[in-house]
Amino acid sequence: MVPVVSIKRFSDGERVPMMMDASGLPLFYPTLYVTAQLRNAGLAVNTIRNRLSDLTVLFRWEIVYSRDLLSEFKQGHFLDLPDIISLRDFAKLDMREVPEAALGSANTLPQSQALIEAHIAPKASQATVRAQQHYNRLSTIAEYLGFVASVVTQHKRSPADVSAIDKMVLAIRQHRPRGLANKFSDDPHDKSPPSELIERFMAVTAVDHSRNPFKDKSIRQRNAILFGLLRYTGMRRGELLSLRVSDFDFGNEPLVWIRRTQDDPYDKRRYQPVAKTKERALPLPQVLADDIQQYVTDVRATITPARRHPYLLVSHRKDKVYGQPLSESALGSQIMARMRTVDPDFAAIHPHSFRHHFNYELSVRIDNQNKKARQHPEDGSIQPVSEAQEHDIRSFLNGHRGKDSSAAYN
Repeated sequence: MVPVVSIKRFSDGERVPMMMDASGLPLFYPTLYVTAQLRNAGLAVNTIRNRLSDLTVLFRWEIVYSRDLLSEFKQGHFLDLPDIISLRDFAKLDMREVPEAALGSANTLPQSQALIEAHIAPKASQATVRAQQHYNRLSTIAEYLGFVASVVTQHKRSPADVSAIDKMVLAIRQHRPRGLANKFSDDPHDKSPPSELIERFMAVTAVDHSRNPFKDKSIRQRNAILFGLLRYTGMRRGELLSLRVSDFDFGNEPLVWIRRTQDDPYDKRRYQPVAKTKERALPLPQVLADDIQQYVTDVRATITPARRHPYLLVSHRKDKVYGQPLSESALGSQIMARMRTVDPDFAAIHPHSFRHHFNYELSVRIDNQNKKARQHPEDGSIQPVSEAQEHDIRSFLNGHRGKDSSAAYN
């Protein structure tokens, strides 16, 4: 059976992704890898979970080819070129098209013969993942195999083993797709939809719109706030769902603070949404700020379970999650899914799309400012925005620590 990735929540609120076997126990070496290499390095929970998901591909490959790499490493046998080519090709497959039931029926030919026949025999095409995901999988697998190979052979202190392990890791990395180390995602979900489509979508989210798919007024109010925050601040989905009531300043110039709340004991969600990078204060339109304040005082305050935690956006479903912090799955499978039933074109809109659209509009505003400055050089009140200043503004609003991260949104 292929191991599964699960997130365990400790009593102090900390979430730790783990890889579990069929009996529900953590696997030793993946857990050691997470602890020593990932968790101690301060990586985010979602990042660790993604790394472990990459490793399930490696374990599927072991099952298909009847391999036990830990035993082989202990005996001083490391992956050679045919192994790495086989692993590279397998890691490119969409794992949804490699059903678990088929894993036990791996071909039993000697590995070198199986590898040769796999490349010369005709076979049906199989679904594959994007190049960036393929790159990420092989990167994680290379790091993990280098780590476990070093751990299981450290007692021998053999320079030959150290050299062979380094050679293996380097060879895996060299077989990653070319030119993707610093490329941004080519996923169409990570692009800005047309402005006209965003405006149509936002119009439907209005509380009084006739095509709003939600009947309950309080849910309409919550959703209008939810999409308004995405639309006018460019915050990430995790940052949105982690907002507390106390993060808002409803003064003369309304603000919302994006804060890091990792491992919050108040948050009972197993998959805790969190701010990914820097804390920052973002300006809010006055109308949106007024709507949030009204929702907090007139709607959220009447939901008894919501009084037991500080999070702004809560579930309105009359079941066990009533009043609990809104989850990522609810945002995707319930709210976004319902919105897409209104208009087929809305299928192009995802929560992250608003972040790209926010940055597109930021670029437009800066371009307009620079155009005015060129047209009216005598007006000292109209100052142009330099490229360096634009990078600084974009990095701050997006919460990026480095300016390079903002290039994807320029």
